[in-house]
Amino acid sequence: MSQYRYLTTNLITGQVLGDWLPIEAESLSRQINTTGTATVSLDLISTNPQQNAANLAAVQPRKSVLWCLQDNAVVWGGPIWDWNHQSILDGTLPLGCSTMESIFAHRVINTTFTLTNYDIFDVVRYLVNYALTKRVSGAPSNCAQVAGFSVSSGESGIRDTVTFDGTQYQLVSDALTTLTETYEIEMSARPYQDADGNFKTNLDLAYPYLGLPFPASGLVYNFDGNLTDYGWQATGSTSGNYVWATASDESGTTDATLTGFAVDLADLNAGYPLSEVAETADVVDWTTDAQVQNYAQGFLPQVTDTQLTPLLTMPGDKYPQIKQTILGSAAQLSLTSALHPSPGGGVPGYTGVGRVTGWTLMPGGSQEPESAQIQIGDLLLSP
Repeated sequence: MSQYRYLTTNLITGQVLGDWLPIEAESLSRQINTTGTATVSLDLISTNPQQNAANLAAVQPRKSVLWCLQDNAVVWGGPIWDWNHQSILDGTLPLGCSTMESIFAHRVINTTFTLTNYDIFDVVRYLVNYALTKRVSGAPSNCAQVAGFSVSSGESGIRDTVTFDGTQYQLVSDALTTLTETYEIEMSARPYQDADGNFKTNLDLAYPYLGLPFPASGLVYNFDGNLTDYGWQATGSTSGNYVWATASDESGTTDATLTGFAVDLADLNAGYPLSEVAETADVVDWTTDAQVQNYAQGFLPQVTDTQLTPLLTMPGDKYPQIKQTILGSAAQLSLTSALHPSPGGGVPGYTGVGRVTGWTLMPGGSQEPESAQIQIGDLLLSP
């Protein structure tokens, strides 16, 4: 079984607040383009009031960042937002935590700016810098700072002109989500520890994909093998093969409606019925139909076709462990079951390559074994 270590740092300064904290974790998760969460509890030590007070000071909501290390490798990090305490009788303090992307749901765009012919990665970096350098009159100059936060370098190769209207008071998180949906870029806040032992976060950016290809990733999942269970989820109820997108153009003297569409002809020609989706793209100020058309084209792959999203379950001590799993990487699946019967001769019922789009780690404890669930997406043809 892995050894887990929990510590906290100050969100603004990065100063360590508490180390080897008596925390029990039910689950910790990360996902591409989505904020991950942690379900954890601090054990209250009634026999040592001084240590208990120090531990409580180390997990203050909004100020504290929780870090989880699996065998000395950082696998999760993010702010403690809430104390979800219900009863003093069980001797624990449940903590509500989210990955570092959650910071941007607490920052508002209140200034209008236009980024002309910017690479989309530069747009992301501009928004992040805007969010983390905001000033408030009469408050400390670093009140918006997040210690050790950085953004990947490099360019996406996609350029556009984008306007953010400060009079709409939209969240930075909503603007970032629109960028991922419009231009099909990927991002994830990755926690790590630098050579000097400092705990940091990098917002990884990629186009078109985060992670490593297979077999360079080394990720192989087998049932029966290193998997104890799997769920084969196929979702068609929320799918669409025709996307209609609209947005408001407020750049002129009168408001106008911009429109765009995208259609998956291959899906329709394969015999699937028409399934239309209407999507509003008003988080960013578009000025041309072409921009809204790009939005529709970027949104379509997220909903077209029946979405296959297998959920794999494996013991925590089996390879590959979470500490060895790079989010977004391609993985090989070999599955044999009643759902995927073998054709004979020892051939697996299903063999394919998908991507690790998210994971949930259950560290376990004295009552529960350590385990992990791996979310697979973007299934490809057999390798």
